[in-house]
Amino acid sequence: MKKILAVLITTLISMPVQAEDWKSICGSYAQLAVTIMDGRQSGVPMSALMSALADPSIKEQAENIIISAYEVPRYRTKEMHKRAGEEFRDEVYLDCAKGFRTKRSS
Repeated sequence: MKKILAVLITTLISMPVQAEDWKSICGSYAQLAVTIMDGRQSGVPMSALMSALADPSIKEQAENIIISAYEVPRYRTKEMHKRAGEEFRDEVYLDCAKGFRTKRSS
């Protein structure tokens, strides 16, 4: 997760963002994280997710989220798949929010 934080902070520092915009941006990253983790838990190959990245403006961040998702074990039950997605979503949102807070206090 520290890898995600480092990438998000680096990206966020360079982004001009209004005070309220960070919540929307972090929410978008969190939703992307859920989608990626759902793919990971469903057995989608990492290479397929990497190949599916279309938006060049978030490619580096998305690649790092994919890499982090594949560091999480693949679980057997649907309940654990869902839980893995929820926890991953919240970790990505938290890292993103911390990045914006660091940026604002600088």
